[in-house]
Amino acid sequence: MKLKQVYLTAADPERLASFYEGLGLKVRFADPGKWIQFVSDPAAFCVASPAESVSDQLQDAVLVFDVDNLEAAIESAVAGGAQVEAIRDMASHGRAVKVRDPSGNVIQFYQAIK
Repeated sequence: MKLKQVYLTAADPERLASFYEGLGLKVRFADPGKWIQFVSDPAAFCVASPAESVSDQLQDAVLVFDVDNLEAAIESAVAGGAQVEAIRDMASHGRAVKVRDPSGNVIQFYQAIK
Protein backbone atom coordinates (compact mmCIF):
# COMPACT_ATOMS: atom_id res chain seq x y z
CA MET A 1 0.00 0.00 0.00
CA LYS A 2 1.35 3.45 -0.93
CA LEU A 3 0.39 6.67 0.87
CA LYS A 4 -1.05 9.17 -1.59
CA GLN A 5 -2.08 12.26 0.38
CA VAL A 6 -2.26 13.73 3.88
CA TYR A 7 -4.49 16.75 4.52
CA LEU A 8 -3.75 19.53 7.02
CA THR A 9 -5.54 22.81 7.73
CA ALA A 10 -3.90 26.22 7.56
CA ALA A 11 -5.22 29.70 8.36
CA ASP A 12 -2.70 31.10 5.86
CA PRO A 13 -2.01 28.49 3.15
CA GLU A 14 0.43 30.75 1.27
CA ARG A 15 2.58 31.28 4.38
CA LEU A 16 2.57 27.57 5.07
CA ALA A 17 3.51 26.85 1.45
CA SER A 18 6.51 29.19 1.85
CA PHE A 19 7.49 27.39 5.07
CA TYR A 20 7.53 23.96 3.41
CA GLU A 21 9.27 25.33 0.31
CA GLY A 22 11.96 26.58 2.70
CA LEU A 23 12.39 23.00 3.89
CA GLY A 24 13.02 21.93 0.29
CA LEU A 25 9.62 20.48 -0.67
CA LYS A 26 8.05 21.12 -4.07
CA VAL A 27 4.74 22.99 -3.91
CA ARG A 28 1.90 23.12 -6.42
CA PHE A 29 -1.23 25.24 -5.95
CA ALA A 30 -4.14 23.04 -7.02
CA ASP A 31 -6.60 25.86 -6.20
CA PRO A 32 -4.94 29.13 -5.09
CA GLY A 33 -5.90 30.15 -1.57
CA LYS A 34 -7.60 26.85 -0.80
CA TRP A 35 -5.53 23.77 -1.56
CA ILE A 36 -1.78 23.50 -1.68
CA GLN A 37 -0.33 20.21 -2.83
CA PHE A 38 3.16 19.34 -1.68
CA VAL A 39 4.66 16.66 -3.87
CA SER A 40 7.33 14.43 -2.41
CA ASP A 41 8.58 10.93 -2.95
CA PRO A 42 6.80 8.62 -2.32
CA ALA A 43 3.90 10.57 -0.81
CA ALA A 44 2.00 13.71 -1.71
CA PHE A 45 0.11 15.74 0.86
CA CYS A 46 -2.14 18.78 0.85
CA VAL A 47 -2.81 21.77 3.09
CA ALA A 48 -6.35 23.14 3.22
CA SER A 49 -7.70 26.46 4.47
CA PRO A 50 -10.07 26.25 7.48
CA ALA A 51 -13.04 26.94 5.18
CA GLU A 52 -12.53 23.57 3.49
CA SER A 53 -14.13 20.43 4.91
CA VAL A 54 -11.41 18.22 6.36
CA SER A 55 -12.03 15.48 8.92
CA ASP A 56 -11.16 16.41 12.52
CA GLN A 57 -9.41 13.05 12.88
CA LEU A 58 -6.72 14.21 10.48
CA GLN A 59 -5.70 17.05 12.80
CA ASP A 60 -3.74 14.54 14.88
CA ALA A 61 -1.50 13.53 11.98
CA VAL A 62 2.25 13.90 12.35
CA LEU A 63 4.42 14.38 9.27
CA VAL A 64 7.78 12.67 9.70
CA PHE A 65 10.78 13.71 7.61
CA ASP A 66 14.00 11.70 7.45
CA VAL A 67 16.87 14.21 7.36
CA ASP A 68 20.64 13.93 6.97
CA ASN A 69 21.37 16.86 9.29
CA LEU A 70 18.98 17.38 12.22
CA GLU A 71 20.49 20.70 13.31
CA ALA A 72 20.16 22.16 9.79
CA ALA A 73 16.53 21.00 9.57
CA ILE A 74 15.74 22.62 12.93
CA GLU A 75 17.46 25.85 11.86
CA SER A 76 15.47 25.99 8.58
CA ALA A 77 12.20 25.27 10.37
CA VAL A 78 12.77 27.95 13.04
CA ALA A 79 13.76 30.48 10.34
CA GLY A 80 10.43 29.71 8.66
CA GLY A 81 8.42 30.36 11.81
CA ALA A 82 8.21 26.89 13.40
CA GLN A 83 8.40 26.21 17.12
CA VAL A 84 10.67 23.44 18.39
CA GLU A 85 8.96 21.40 21.09
CA ALA A 86 11.10 18.41 22.01
CA ILE A 87 14.35 16.75 20.96
CA ARG A 88 14.78 13.05 21.72
CA ASP A 89 17.91 10.94 21.52
CA MET A 90 17.15 7.29 20.87
CA ALA A 91 20.27 5.18 21.42
CA SER A 92 19.29 2.45 18.98
CA HIS A 93 17.48 4.52 16.33
CA GLY A 94 18.85 8.05 16.16
CA ARG A 95 17.59 11.52 17.04
CA ALA A 96 14.21 13.12 16.51
CA VAL A 97 12.75 16.57 17.10
CA LYS A 98 9.08 17.51 17.38
CA VAL A 99 8.24 20.82 15.71
CA ARG A 100 5.03 22.80 15.13
CA ASP A 101 4.83 24.45 11.71
CA PRO A 102 3.50 28.03 11.46
CA SER A 103 -0.11 26.72 11.40
CA GLY A 104 0.41 24.53 14.47
CA ASN A 105 0.62 21.20 12.65
CA VAL A 106 2.99 18.70 14.25
CA ILE A 107 5.97 17.61 12.21
CA GLN A 108 8.97 15.56 13.23
CA PHE A 109 12.48 15.50 11.84
CA TYR A 110 14.28 12.21 12.27
CA GLN A 111 18.00 11.57 11.79
CA ALA A 112 18.87 7.88 11.78
CA ILE A 113 22.07 6.43 13.18
CA LYS A 114 24.40 5.60 10.29
